[in-house]
Amino acid sequence: MALSQNPSLDELVNAARNLTPLLKAQAQEAEDKRDLPKATVEALKKAGLHKIYMPRRYGGYEMDWGAHYAVSREVAQACGSTGWMVSLVFSHITWASRFPAAAQEEFFGAAKEPILGTGSAGGGMLTPANGGFTLNGRWGFVSGINHAAGAMVVAKTEADKLFSHFVLLMPGEYTVENNWDAEGLRGTGSHHIKVTNQFVPAHRAAARDELLDLNPPGSKLHGSYIYKVRPALYQKSWFAGPLLGTALGALKEYCAQTKARVGQLFGEGIADQVPVQVRLGESMAELDTATLVFDDYCRFLHMKGAAGEDIVGDDILRSRRMVTHASQLCLSAVDRLSAMMGVTAQTGRNPVQRLYRDCRTVSTHIELNWDHSMAPTGKYLLGLKTGDPMVDAPAEGPLKGAATRAILGTQV
Repeated sequence: MALSQNPSLDELVNAARNLTPLLKAQAQEAEDKRDLPKATVEALKKAGLHKIYMPRRYGGYEMDWGAHYAVSREVAQACGSTGWMVSLVFSHITWASRFPAAAQEEFFGAAKEPILGTGSAGGGMLTPANGGFTLNGRWGFVSGINHAAGAMVVAKTEADKLFSHFVLLMPGEYTVENNWDAEGLRGTGSHHIKVTNQFVPAHRAAARDELLDLNPPGSKLHGSYIYKVRPALYQKSWFAGPLLGTALGALKEYCAQTKARVGQLFGEGIADQVPVQVRLGESMAELDTATLVFDDYCRFLHMKGAAGEDIVGDDILRSRRMVTHASQLCLSAVDRLSAMMGVTAQTGRNPVQRLYRDCRTVSTHIELNWDHSMAPTGKYLLGLKTGDPMVDAPAEGPLKGAATRAILGTQV
């Protein structure tokens, strides 16, 4: 189906839905390759799914926040790894759009329709050099890197615990180690990358506090609010589509298989058993609730961003606990389905098993750590400091430097 020049969200959702037969067919190949097949990525691009948050200046759609959730929820029902690529990796293009103008022109000018990999697990060291820096380092879990037109990594200029810069790398400036081998999301190609004595020009090394603050340098090039917000809470929504999509996909696959299943000992219809019906209803109720939470969260982020409002105080705590709680609802729903199928779901290439593993792997991401998400709310209710200035003292005016350190996302 041909897209219009400036497609609506409904068009993109329909385009994603039309891809599901292909994605189901390639899911096993993606697992075996530990990476999405090239043909799959080309199909995603042809459907325009990589352009959702790409700036209009560089040929993208520059859509309002939440579009990634609606689209990835569809594709993740067929393949969790593809849902991860669409929701998280394709959204990384917003990071490139926060860099100074010279870096953006270089990055977007080098590839017509780029995908950006990012690496924050691990780190690197920047040594000052004439006109920029020399970078050395190694970073893990850089999803989609074999399909990317560059990578953004974190690095520091001194032997400090926290990184000081975001660094934008071009192809040929890093080496992919091809070592991704996980239980779930096997097709995401989340390999390690390594950089050795690589010169990086100054315009591609952005100071951490500038890039994480409101209105970073590169946002002046674009009209949308999505490049101007603090990214910490917005990036939590990346997990919503893959979580909900994999759980819904597992439920659909479970129902399709269970309608035809009979007991191995007595030949009774499994679908006629009341406990099966009850537990299926429980899982659906959990997914209904998770849907309400994720829908509301994405609407909230859009509302705040479009109004030019920062997110502070209890809104931060609510966001953390509700997104993490909804992730556990998705996991609970699909865990129940997999357990009800017994060994059938654990044998061979059963899609319920694959989607369950994908959902579980998403739920273990550090951004969804249960203790980290819930403890600050407990502190707040008990009158204790949470350690996040955006919660403890949001009325003190613009928060720079040290304050930004507390809102990077997740620190355990």
